[in-house]
Amino acid sequence: MLAYGIVAILGQQLQLGPQKRAFDIEKADGEIILIGTTTSMAVASAYFLYILNTEFVGETCLYCLVSATLSFSLFFITLRNFGLQKIQKMLGSQLCIASLVIIALSASYTAVQPVSSSLAETEMPYVETEITKESSPLALSLARHLRSIGAKLYGAFWCSHCVDQKQMFGREAAKLLDYIECYPDGVREGTEMAKACYDVELKGFPSWEINDHVLTGRKKLPELARLSGLKLEDLSQEN
Repeated sequence: MLAYGIVAILGQQLQLGPQKRAFDIEKADGEIILIGTTTSMAVASAYFLYILNTEFVGETCLYCLVSATLSFSLFFITLRNFGLQKIQKMLGSQLCIASLVIIALSASYTAVQPVSSSLAETEMPYVETEITKESSPLALSLARHLRSIGAKLYGAFWCSHCVDQKQMFGREAAKLLDYIECYPDGVREGTEMAKACYDVELKGFPSWEINDHVLTGRKKLPELARLSGLKLEDLSQEN
């Protein structure tokens, strides 16, 4: 929001004459700040979209997409207004800014502690969650198919998204899934994930292992059918 505010104010002020500007800033300095800000926003948005599509496969983020669209639009509008000659003079500065943004975001992202570490000081006994929704015939057929091809669902008892994933299948179908609990003994100081979860290098919960591919995030039933090589029409015919 701060970046959007800077762009809005500078964009408006640079359209005014020197005597009408609210801030005592030279036009050249304002242009440098403006192109630097819009470049930072575009690069940051590109990085966030990369993380979204590689680390959270299948997840959607409307805010991220809207923000990225606005950031890229402001960046290209700024480039168009400045013209090729000015942009060529600022190209070196833009590349430096882009590099610094990527380095800063990468450092902050990798510094985030994994789930197991962040829970190290929390003590929670294992509690089996109850699935209340009744399974549909399609959910039952899909669960049988996933189990037959060796698909696995990895989760944690404290993970609300994992519960939501099971609720999509319903009570009866969820019992048919090959579910791996990553914290079967609860969570306390020094707790580590189950070896089966470490072996597949999970990056979040829930995660699916389908046809030797590990996919992070909740998946809707049609998507799971597609990922497992099954058509919904086939499930309908079975029922």
